[in-house]
Amino acid sequence: MIKEMNKLSNKNDWFFIRNIIIFYSVGIIGFSINYTHKLFTFLSPIILILTLCLLFFYDRKATDKKRIIYFSFIFLSSFIIEMIGVNTGLLFGDYQYSHGLGIKLYNTPLLIGINWILIIYITSSIFTKLKYNFVSQVIIPSGLMIIYDIIMERAAPSMEMWSWSNNIPLQNFIMWGFLAVFFHSIRYFSKIEIKNKMAIPIYLAQIILFVFIILIKH
Repeated sequence: MIKEMNKLSNKNDWFFIRNIIIFYSVGIIGFSINYTHKLFTFLSPIILILTLCLLFFYDRKATDKKRIIYFSFIFLSSFIIEMIGVNTGLLFGDYQYSHGLGIKLYNTPLLIGINWILIIYITSSIFTKLKYNFVSQVIIPSGLMIIYDIIMERAAPSMEMWSWSNNIPLQNFIMWGFLAVFFHSIRYFSKIEIKNKMAIPIYLAQIILFVFIILIKH
């Protein structure tokens, strides 16, 4: 019985992985073609929400009270930080959001908090088999977030998410790294473990999407 359940689980896993590959492959093509670029820009917020829903579908503890409080804190605090950053230029540098992330409040997309939750969730789930300590739960996930941001920043203008007034400043990556360590440290000291087998496929799919867009649009 257990073996049959494992087989079924594996079949379901591969079903979702294949669809993730198809999903993001279509995204690469859609963003690359001028005629469909605006459509896929419009669809970006929906894709972001669907991706997070897929992760939560694979997480049996997604509705745990401690996690809900943690993710709510990330959403609210990251939105406020981004709002201060985009309106002052003091935190990340001088940048502005376009319409690729949907509705904005005080020049800040409401979905930017969802984006932070998604990235923190994914990077928390990748090296869960390592010994549980500060390095595996904070330093490594934060490093993955910085790598993600370095690549994403180059693709963001072409996806009409945000753009910089000048070159991307080092200040942005320092602030990004600080926030990554901050959010992951809260999770670590609160003893919130996040495990999700779809984290690696989604992380890689998004990185590949960004790389292709960078290569095609630059």
